[in-house]
Amino acid sequence: MKGFIKLVFYVGFLFWGGGFLIEFSQFCLYNGVSDFFVYVKADDAIINYEKTFSKEMEITNIYYSYIVNNKLYESKETSATSVLIERGVRINEIYYNKNFPSFSYVGDNNHSLRKAKVGMVIFGFFFLFIFLIYKFADMDKWIGIYTRGEYKSSKK
Repeated sequence: MKGFIKLVFYVGFLFWGGGFLIEFSQFCLYNGVSDFFVYVKADDAIINYEKTFSKEMEITNIYYSYIVNNKLYESKETSATSVLIERGVRINEIYYNKNFPSFSYVGDNNHSLRKAKVGMVIFGFFFLFIFLIYKFADMDKWIGIYTRGEYKSSKK
């Protein structure tokens, strides 16, 4: 049982830590740390809009595609219509990363940076949570409680 619990924690470390690293790398690729990457406006972008309603909120789905070096890239952005209007996002402009063309954003990169920040906070919080449980919880006590219904700790 103890080996299974350790396996669950290691899988949790990989999932939450890996998610944090992915979000951090996206944060860096969208120039959240510094202006290291150059973003170029896609002149030949094909943009389609779709408005849907979800529980009294209007959602705008923006589907777009663009061609870089004879390769087609497609992506989708979803946001509340009120947020797009409030922030003045120009939804008819698509920018892509010159070094990594699959990374792109609509209008300005604030929305992409915000998504990456939120992802880093969520994944980082749960990674810290599972790490603290792993580090400071008495595993033998909890294994004993949930398997035998009694507490038989090896720590006396």
